Amino acid sequence: MTDLSSDTPTLPPTPSSWSDLQLFFEGDDFFRAMIAEFQSARRSIYIESYIFSNDRLGERILTELGDAAKRGVDVRIIVDGIGSSTWLPYLRRRCQSSGIVLRIFHELPWERWFRGKKILPKGRSLSKAFMRINSRNHRKVCIVDSSKAFVGSLNIIEYHCAEFVGALAWRDTGAMVSGGEVSVLAASFNELWQRRLGRRRLARKVRQAISSGALVRLNIRRSQRRDNYLDLLVKILGARQRIWIENAYFVPDADLVKALGVAAESGVDVRIVVPAQSDVFFMPWVTSAFHVGLLKAGARIFEYNRGMMHAKTMVIDDWGIVGSSNLNHRSLFHDLEADIVLGDAEAVRSLASQFEIDCSASKEVTLGNWRDRPWIERALGKGLLMMRRVL
Repeated sequence: MTDLSSDTPTLPPTPSSWSDLQLFFEGDDFFRAMIAEFQSARRSIYIESYIFSNDRLGERILTELGDAAKRGVDVRIIVDGIGSSTWLPYLRRRCQSSGIVLRIFHELPWERWFRGKKILPKGRSLSKAFMRINSRNHRKVCIVDSSKAFVGSLNIIEYHCAEFVGALAWRDTGAMVSGGEVSVLAASFNELWQRRLGRRRLARKVRQAISSGALVRLNIRRSQRRDNYLDLLVKILGARQRIWIENAYFVPDADLVKALGVAAESGVDVRIVVPAQSDVFFMPWVTSAFHVGLLKAGARIFEYNRGMMHAKTMVIDDWGIVGSSNLNHRSLFHDLEADIVLGDAEAVRSLASQFEIDCSASKEVTLGNWRDRPWIERALGKGLLMMRRVL
């Protein structure tokens, strides 16, 4: 078995591309490829998932992971205490009986109470407890044998797959990568794992070895969050041809809105695809509050109509990114996220091609049809912006 806690990882020099990269635009293909890697895993399988459901997909994944554990593979899972709260009792029992080690990121205080533990661990104040609740692990990462990784915005829940829900399956994007900076993703998992075990000194050592490179963008440290955001603004303001964004929860801050507007006014092809319908029912109303300013600047906005669009991708000129980050306050300042830069011209072309397909499956928003919307939706959208820091 691989022992992640043995020492601080030594990361290789920063590469400029992945040795192998495959994009997935349907959940069925993504999870089929992931399960195939589980079946051939020899040493380790490490998973981070905001949501890990005990539905048909979750049960299939757990069965495969249990089989791998029986072969001697080191199987570890980190799930979020809010995202997976509904399924935690079952997950604990299932993992324990299958030889899988499960850790919970920021377990809710009342969940601790139900399990007979103190609501507040020793030395923790109410303010610190609230900060923990407000900070979530939103990453969706699976690392196999520390050499291949699956990254994107697909949780382990069946509504991503047409096999289970038919035409209601969500439109999402994920990637499978090998080589490159998979070691950075593995080190990031290691850092979080040590924290969950209370080994904070070792976790700090691991954290010092992790930095966002050319191909992996993490936000473990506050400095990484700042650098990632500034880099995004620089890329937007420096764009010459296109800025194509797909984002499920598009609630940008003022600087990002201004940068997109400046780019559109300069003649850059700025297009944004958002869902017409969301699992958070009021989210389209909030997102629409940004439409008028962006439309007046010359940006084009599309609302995806073929079910829920959950992808978080960007193409800026010849640069492309796929991952779990939303363009909202939570992703920028609170939640843990993981994104990968494609680093390959063919992959960027594939991502751009899918973006155009999604545009064709969407209704374009204009100033005219935006003003035709019920006044109550427009008013509620603007009112809900006051809550943007928790959305």
